[in-house]
Amino acid sequence: MAAQIQLVRDQHIVPQWHLRKFADIDGWLWRYKQNALAKRSRPKGECWARDFYEYDVNGKKTENKYERWLSEIENAAAPVHEALVNRQQLTQRDMVAWASYVASLFLRTQKVRSQLSAAMLQKFKEHTQSQDFVCDLQYDLLKNGELVFAQNLRKQIEELRSNMDSSPSYHHLSSLHANTSLLGRALMAKAWEVLEAAPGKFFVISDCPVTTAELGSGRAIAGTGFGGESAVVVLPITPRHVFVASSSAIRWKSVGPPAAVDATNLLTIRFAQERVYAHLNSTEIKALVDVEINHITFGKDAFIPPEQSREEQRASVQ
Repeated sequence: MAAQIQLVRDQHIVPQWHLRKFADIDGWLWRYKQNALAKRSRPKGECWARDFYEYDVNGKKTENKYERWLSEIENAAAPVHEALVNRQQLTQRDMVAWASYVASLFLRTQKVRSQLSAAMLQKFKEHTQSQDFVCDLQYDLLKNGELVFAQNLRKQIEELRSNMDSSPSYHHLSSLHANTSLLGRALMAKAWEVLEAAPGKFFVISDCPVTTAELGSGRAIAGTGFGGESAVVVLPITPRHVFVASSSAIRWKSVGPPAAVDATNLLTIRFAQERVYAHLNSTEIKALVDVEINHITFGKDAFIPPEQSREEQRASVQ
């Protein structure tokens, strides 16, 4: 009899190896939450949830499918992290691995699931309930040489809506592969930089660590899509280093001035859902967390879902 595979139940949302980069010399993180004292914690005990990447819909179980896939992405990205910090030349394979990691790290968070994914799900349900939806979708399929009976389309749509209603994680997870690929391609089209913090300054990380902003006209608008020409994607990778993907027209200083480090930390804290982490206890960071954490709401004032295109609707029901 074959041995039963032991499933991973406690699943990390931000990988432990990434959090360990922000630990102090003794391996401790300082964890900040709103209106609570900063506490020391181990990376293993942070940013995880029970069965976060699992669902059971109509007897169909994921059984660590997404956990294994994300682990492969993490493992491929870990050595690239070191290459970035050491400013080594990246191969095409390295760049694909890192782009996939950054994209998946943004999408896999609790905040994306609870805010952005929920908003997009509501949009999808509204679209599919309209009287003209099936007719329009059938017509679009026919133009591409596919004849699908309206009754079959309605059945597929009803089944999809039923699956979404059965599990809050279904919509989020079922779209994770495609969306990671989409955001990864947007990152590959940008210029990459690793910037250092000014002396005496440091970067923090959070439970939603990938942030974006649109730069233009002397101001920055937080929470813009990855693909925009003026969109900047930011990920702290150590207390001293931050990864930045942006237009090649933007010229960055290799060592960010104090104001730039402060602005990066403010963006990180505003994107965070509940927790911010640093390698030391800082009254300045604590004060910012109390006032600014989760200041940005996905789907409301950041990453506002556009009207879903017919191509996306078609992909959803196929």
